[in-house]
Amino acid sequence: MVSLAIRYLNGWAMATDPADRNRAEWPPHPDRVFMALVSAHFETDGDLVEREALTWLERQGAPGLWASEATDRGVTTTYVPVNDAAIPRVRPGQAPTPAQVAEGVRLLPEHRGRQPRQFPVAIPREPTVYLVWGADPPDEVRRGLEALCAKMVRVGHSASLVQAWLEDVPVSPNWVPSDTAASLRLRVPGPGRLEHLEGRFANGLRPERSRWTGYAKPSAEPDPDRIQPVFDTRLLMLRRTGGRRLGLESTLALTDLLRRAVLSGCPEPVPTWISGHEPDGRVSRRQHLAFLPLPHVGSEYADGHLVGMGVAIPADVDRREVARCLNPVLGFEPDGSLRRLRLYSGRSLEWHLELERRESPPVALRDATWTGQSRRWATVTPIVFDRHAKGKDSGAHEEETVVLACRRMGLPSPVDVVISQVSLHEGVPHSREFPGLQRRADGGRMRHTHAILAFDSPVRGPVILGAGRFRGYGLCKPVRMEEPV
Repeated sequence: MVSLAIRYLNGWAMATDPADRNRAEWPPHPDRVFMALVSAHFETDGDLVEREALTWLERQGAPGLWASEATDRGVTTTYVPVNDAAIPRVRPGQAPTPAQVAEGVRLLPEHRGRQPRQFPVAIPREPTVYLVWGADPPDEVRRGLEALCAKMVRVGHSASLVQAWLEDVPVSPNWVPSDTAASLRLRVPGPGRLEHLEGRFANGLRPERSRWTGYAKPSAEPDPDRIQPVFDTRLLMLRRTGGRRLGLESTLALTDLLRRAVLSGCPEPVPTWISGHEPDGRVSRRQHLAFLPLPHVGSEYADGHLVGMGVAIPADVDRREVARCLNPVLGFEPDGSLRRLRLYSGRSLEWHLELERRESPPVALRDATWTGQSRRWATVTPIVFDRHAKGKDSGAHEEETVVLACRRMGLPSPVDVVISQVSLHEGVPHSREFPGLQRRADGGRMRHTHAILAFDSPVRGPVILGAGRFRGYGLCKPVRMEEPV
């Protein structure tokens, strides 16, 4: 294992996010670090040992990263002189024309044209970042890497000064490459990247972007003394690409269609963790896929319309098994393009979905929106009670039922439960606007309601509770501190 440490000497990193020019890039993309090493090599006429170290590094694949959380400094538009203005050409032996003189005067700093520029900055809680590769480099390569680190003075903007070195103490990354449920996408170098950069520079061209790789938080080692969440913290996100705009009231119709599409497209035999039934047809006691609505809620202008759909996967299912079963329905075509899923129910409903792989998806289609840690959670779709409480103690009974539902889902018991017919999140409809679920035993309607939950310590999602959790009901969203209480 080899770890490359980078300390930002000013306490901040100045580099523009390639997906959003108004945001700072954090954590630094491995390809940006690689280009900084390449720059240090060529600007100092580096030797063959350094070049061999660079070619070794580009063959190692995507590294793990350790990077603390960061806040963005406010972005201010600055107007700066352009650097690519052309000098007027004057033929030898001839005096410049008045127009050429005027054009030359415009090149002076005080007359040069100015263009708007932004300089976004990320301010990390810890100024040191680590890139971790699993391979152990040969001695010659290690010497080359050490020489490059000693020469590297910046990553990103020229004002983003750094100190770099090879770290001898093992570092455990908090971001790792992921081929499945990625919550972050970073550019990484690959074989041939050094030659590409060298060729583009020789031809006076800017480098093209390298390949993108998904990153996710590493899975924690199981602790037998700790309650284990039922669902994986990484959701499968599907964005709407066609069909009319629908609200949260359409949750049951959409989740039913999505479940049918997954069952019909999954390779036979359909496993229990997808169908929810044992091979003999009996209802399984094991947790299975939960199909979720992903709405625009929780902000000032939220209206509750559905941006897409999500799939929560049981935490005990191997990720390779997930890919084998769900890729034929929700993954990629043989040519590498995204599969497009059609949900159809006559003239009343037609939707098109595909896997969310954009660089900057809407907030509703980001993992952190639904799985980020929080002490307080509130429902986006109402919790369904499997039993109907009567009498003056019905409220207390419902609160106890919510506590029990949390325990069943591998969550700690909440210290406070507030039952309400309206959601705490802006844009969520009243509970009576959601269609009810029917009880299988007698066909009676099952009661549902919104709720607010408070825990002793931060809880990580997804938080999906109640009898309707597999069909999109009981979905909760973290309550941020800036949201009204």
